[in-house]
Amino acid sequence: MDSSQTPPAGGAASPFRRPPRPAAARPSAPAPASVGPAFGPIPAEPSPAPAFRANPLGSLVDATAAAGLERRRRSGALWFYWIAGLSLVNSVAALLGQSWRFILGLGITRLADSLAAHSGHGYAVVAVVDAAVIGGFALLGRFAARGRLWAFVAGAVFYALDGLLFIGKADWWIAIGFHLFVLVMIARGFDAARRLA
Repeated sequence: MDSSQTPPAGGAASPFRRPPRPAAARPSAPAPASVGPAFGPIPAEPSPAPAFRANPLGSLVDATAAAGLERRRRSGALWFYWIAGLSLVNSVAALLGQSWRFILGLGITRLADSLAAHSGHGYAVVAVVDAAVIGGFALLGRFAARGRLWAFVAGAVFYALDGLLFIGKADWWIAIGFHLFVLVMIARGFDAARRLA
């Protein structure tokens, strides 16, 4: 049924049919091109081509690389927490009279603990010194985890100087080897934090 026909006698027109066109709007012959603007939809403007074509995988590669750098930065920062935690365990063990120690702990806390144990007094002072040094390393870990470059540098310098305290001790090469390993891991974290900054 043509949309220009009248609806059947008993029913109404379907709402899905096109309304009838007025008789004056029907063209009888095609109009010449010079008559004027044509009616109808306005053609869309052509979109300008981008100056460069972006690699569709480029953002995925960038996101993957950034995630890898973030993991390395966080891993380097977590070493400060390991140092602080194991130094705390070493200090508590020394203050309780135990002879075993973790190799990863700080030499400065070991030195202070052994001086207090040999002198027989000064445990309160040693506990305050240990708490300050251990808390400082934990704080450096917190700032390093947030990507602060100065925290990586300061922590690495302090830990390198701390490693020098082991020279001349029994099995000093094991302690220095672990210090060097941890310094390499901190340096990797620093490099990742520098690239992310």
